[in-house]
Amino acid sequence: MFKFKLIIISLICFILLSSNLMSADTQAYNELISLRDSAKVLEADIFSPKNWEKATKGYENARKAVMGNKNQKSIDEAVYEAREYTENAIKATEVAKLSLQEYLEIREKAKNSKAFSLVPQLYQAAELQFMKATAKVESGDVKNALKEAAKSQPLYNSAELEAIRTEILGSPDKLIEKAIADDAAKFALSTLDKAQTARDKANAIITRNRYDREEALKEARRAEYEARHASNIALSVRALNRNDQAWEKLMLLYEIQMNRIGNSFGFETLPFDNGPLAAADTLILYISALRDDNKRMTEEMRQKSTNLTSKLQSVVERFDYAAASGDPVKLIQVLDTKIKSLSEENKALSFELDKTKTGLEDIKSKNELISVQLSARVEQEERFRKAKTMLNPSEGEVLFNSSNDIVLSLSGLSFDIGKSDIKDEHISLLEKVKQVIQLFPDVQIVVEGHTDASGDPASNVSLSEKRAFSVMQYLRQSLLIPADQISSMGYGADKPVASNQTKDGRAKNRRIDIILMR
Repeated sequence: MFKFKLIIISLICFILLSSNLMSADTQAYNELISLRDSAKVLEADIFSPKNWEKATKGYENARKAVMGNKNQKSIDEAVYEAREYTENAIKATEVAKLSLQEYLEIREKAKNSKAFSLVPQLYQAAELQFMKATAKVESGDVKNALKEAAKSQPLYNSAELEAIRTEILGSPDKLIEKAIADDAAKFALSTLDKAQTARDKANAIITRNRYDREEALKEARRAEYEARHASNIALSVRALNRNDQAWEKLMLLYEIQMNRIGNSFGFETLPFDNGPLAAADTLILYISALRDDNKRMTEEMRQKSTNLTSKLQSVVERFDYAAASGDPVKLIQVLDTKIKSLSEENKALSFELDKTKTGLEDIKSKNELISVQLSARVEQEERFRKAKTMLNPSEGEVLFNSSNDIVLSLSGLSFDIGKSDIKDEHISLLEKVKQVIQLFPDVQIVVEGHTDASGDPASNVSLSEKRAFSVMQYLRQSLLIPADQISSMGYGADKPVASNQTKDGRAKNRRIDIILMR
C-alpha cells in the first residue's frame, strides 16, 4: 500500500513537472506564431516569397519539435531560425512595397472588387505574375522587377473588370438561363429579348466605365425583372398547353385582378359579360372622367385666385387714392418706390442679423470645443499624474518627450548579460506598466530597447532589438493589443540619457522605453 501511494505521488509530480516544462518550451513558439500572424497581415507571403518559404519550413520544423516534445535546445534552435526568416520576410516586404509602389494601386482595386473570390483563376494568374516581380526585388534585381510588375497590371485590370461584371451581371445571367430553361424562347420570346437587351446594355456600361455602378445596376435590375417575367409567362403558357381547362382559370385570374381595381373606384363588378375590352373601357372612361374633373377643378381654383387678387388690388388702389386725394398713378409709383426701399432695408437688416447669428454660433462652437479640449486635457493630466505615482524611482519614471508623447522610461527593467528573456522578478513591474497603458486607450505603442556604449555597437543594436521585442510580445499577449497598434525598435547605445563614462550613467542608459503616442 505504501509503495502504491509512493508511485501515485511520483506520477503526480512527474505530470506537474512535465506541464511546467511544456509551458516553458512553448513560450518562444507562441511568440513565433504571433510574429507569423503579423507577417501574414502584411502579405509577406506575396511580397517576400523566398523568405516566406524558408520561414514556413522553419515554422514547420519548430511545430514538429514542440509537438514531438523535443528537448529545449532543439526547440529553441528551430524557433530562432523560423523567427529570423520571418523577420527577414517582414523587412523584405517593406522594401518590395516601396520599390513597387506605383503598381500597388491596380492590385488593391482588384482586391477591393473581390476578384479573388469572384474570378479566382484570373486573380491568381495576376498574383503569380506579380510575385515574379517581388521575387526579383527580394533578389536585389529591382530593374527587372519593375518590368515583371508592369506585366501584372493588365492581368489585375482584367480581373477587376471581370469581378465587377460577375457581381453585377451574375444574377441577371442566372435568371436569363432559367427563363431559357423554362422555354421562354418558345413561349415568351419578346419578353426574353427585353431581358437580354437590358443585360447587354448593363454589360456595355461596365465595359465603357466599370465604375458607373449605379447605371449598370439599373439595367441589370431591368434584366432581372424581364427574365422573371419571361419565366412566368412561359410557365403559364406551358401549363395551358398541358390542360385546356387552365385557359378559363387564367382568364378568371386576370378578371379578379381587374375587379380589384374596379372595386377601388366603387364598381361592384366590371362588365366582363360583354368581354375584356368592355371591362377595360369602363375603367378607362372612369379614369378619364376623373382626370377631366381634376383639370376643371384646377382651372376653377386658378380663376378664383386671379379674381381674388384683382379685387384686392382694386380695393388697395381705391383706398390709397381716397387717402391721398391725388393722382393714383403717381401715388402707386411713390408707394412702389417706398416698398422697394423698405425691402432693401429689410434685406440689409436680415443680412446683418444672419451675420450676428453666425458669429454667435461660431463663438458658441469655439467655446464648446475649448471646453471639450480643456476637459480632455484635465483628464489627460490627471491620468498622467496617476501614472507617475504607479512607478517608484528604482523602477523608472513617467514623463513627456519633445513630441508631447508619454514615455515610460523603465531603468529598473534589467536583463542578464547578452540575454533578452524577461526575468520573473520584473513581472510585477510589467504589471504596473500594463496598468499605465490601460489609462491611455487607443494610443500607438512603441517599445524601444537601449544599451550602454560597452561592447560591439552592432551587437548592442541586435540585443536591444531582441529585448524590446520580448517586452512588446509580453504586453501584446497579456493585453490583447492588435499587431498594428504596437511595435518594437532597438537603438543600441545611440540614444543615451546619461554619460557612459560612469557606472551610474551606464546603468541609466541600459533601459526599456515605452512610448505612448497619442
